[in-house]
Amino acid sequence: MDLNTKIIECTTQNRINLGLSMDEPITEQRIIEAILPEDRWRRESEIKNAMHPDSPTYNFEIRVRHADQKVHWLHVRGTVIFENLLPVRIIGTTIDVSKKKEIETLRDELLNITTHELKSPLSIVKGYLQLLYKFISEIGDNKHRLITERAISANAKIERLIEEIIPANQHIKSELILKKEPVDLHQLIKEVISNANLVHEEIEINFTCLTGTYIVSGDKYRISQVLTNLVNNAIKYSPGESTIDIELSGDASGIRVSIIDNGIGIAEQQREKVFQKFYRIANTSHLVEGSGIGLYLCAEIIAHHRGRIGMVSNPAGKGTIAFFELPFN
Repeated sequence: MDLNTKIIECTTQNRINLGLSMDEPITEQRIIEAILPEDRWRRESEIKNAMHPDSPTYNFEIRVRHADQKVHWLHVRGTVIFENLLPVRIIGTTIDVSKKKEIETLRDELLNITTHELKSPLSIVKGYLQLLYKFISEIGDNKHRLITERAISANAKIERLIEEIIPANQHIKSELILKKEPVDLHQLIKEVISNANLVHEEIEINFTCLTGTYIVSGDKYRISQVLTNLVNNAIKYSPGESTIDIELSGDASGIRVSIIDNGIGIAEQQREKVFQKFYRIANTSHLVEGSGIGLYLCAEIIAHHRGRIGMVSNPAGKGTIAFFELPFN
């Protein structure tokens, strides 16, 4: 592009990459319009920085939307030509890296899913180790106390490694494969409560069963994940509260599990969004750690069971009721 006349010469391949037709005039504004609005700042920032003789190159990635509405990733790089220390021309290339991005996204998503699923069992291991350490310390067995200390330390290192493997802003997409079997939800809830109590001794979790039928066909491990995530969320978003209630109810069509807290609550307009990938509640993201993955995974698991998941306000006036429903068939 000539910076004085604003005339742009564009190769056929660059037109294809940008999603522009072969006969339409090419202007800087038209190129900007082809870029997704949320990515335009990258181009602006890189070109602005390249307008200095000491750093005349630019290199960035953007997304563009083609006429068929498909989004393509482009790798853009080039140089600003100077004459008498003044920028006069921009020369650059674009490469469609969409396939590469798909592979990178798949890799990152698989890693993200794996690391997230490791967190819950590691928390349980940590709880049992702490319980064992307390017991050994009380009986004065210094040899085994030291072994337990090392095990707790190793567990902490694994937790830290998991946190460092994948940043929270990476995307997730995964196909869940269910291994269905008869699942006793009454017993499963009791197991999840027992595990939660090991990690959160200060929290009282009450369980009420309002139905005599609580066997469903499902993936026990996946349903346990949902229960664990919802209970952990109830605890995390209830600072200063010491009680969580779980209710198991049902009718002829299926069964419902409700996790009731007395925490900060969720605004009505945010209740559907919390099940989206990486969505964080706006007024609490600075208070509660997390990647925004857990509830998304819960929604995916329940959807694969042909069930329903949601959140409503606690009628008591404070907190939230998170629930999921599973059909008997």
